Amino acid sequence: MRRHPPTLRALLLPGAVVLGVLALPWLPADSRIYYMQELTMGFLYAGLAQSYDLVGGLLGYINLGHIVFFGLGAYTTGILFNLGVPLIGGLAASILVAGAFAALISIPFFRLRGAYFSLATFALVKLMEHVTDNLRDLTGGSSGLKILAGNRVLPMYYVTLALLAAAMATSWAVGRSRLGLGMKSIREDEGVARDFGVPTTRIKAQALVISTVLPAALGGLFTWYINFINPGEVFGLKLALQPVAMAMLGGSGLVIGPLIGTAFLYGLEELIWTRFEFLQGAMLGLVVVLVGLFMPGGIARLKGVERALERLGLKEDDS
Repeated sequence: MRRHPPTLRALLLPGAVVLGVLALPWLPADSRIYYMQELTMGFLYAGLAQSYDLVGGLLGYINLGHIVFFGLGAYTTGILFNLGVPLIGGLAASILVAGAFAALISIPFFRLRGAYFSLATFALVKLMEHVTDNLRDLTGGSSGLKILAGNRVLPMYYVTLALLAAAMATSWAVGRSRLGLGMKSIREDEGVARDFGVPTTRIKAQALVISTVLPAALGGLFTWYINFINPGEVFGLKLALQPVAMAMLGGSGLVIGPLIGTAFLYGLEELIWTRFEFLQGAMLGLVVVLVGLFMPGGIARLKGVERALERLGLKEDDS
């Protein structure tokens, strides 16, 4: 079917949203700080969901341990920051540590398929929680790791927004590259892809390493922003399941999918789940199961939503 470029009228709404987000910190409203803080966390969750989807959506491996790279970044940056290393240096080190860890685990973990891979990666989250809890001299253990506090609301707002935009651009570029084509062939049928000469082991390792860059950076920035972390927070069930649920609900494998899923689930959290926080982990798990059973394509692949995205020029070919 021939596609038509979006009209100026169709671009008015997304353009107004982007301008509003950029201008929010400079509005005179007294409540702007509250909305900035809420949007900052929304950008962070969307970035995590977007980076998860490189492996979960394009490669087809549901990585329930994606948050491990966030936690590694959070602790690496926090520890180095307390030693006097500048934030940029801490973030760079966080990315290197997470990337090296991903390369190290890629070979044994990618020997597993389907539910076995997902269970192994989820077990890795709990393992890292116990490791950081026991390395008290380095991480502070269950007492947590503290860094020097500061008012970082404004820079964090714009940096997380920029990283989200970079994550979406990376997802778009990878999906249209030779690497992305190899990832999609593995997703469709790994055995056939290998028979046709696709270097499946190398591609899976590359995909996992690339997917660590953003969560490692976001983890470091999270520590810098919050000023305090502990193992149960950065390796917790809620944070582990949230990116997966957001990507799957929005439309895994599509650039716009994780953004839609984040907007829906994060909005739902603010309206409902804050009153029933003890049920949030169970609810996120339920979302993953229900989407897999009844709406495997996600919101972005529903016919009405697809038509709306097409009018805005945002409809994707994910084949």
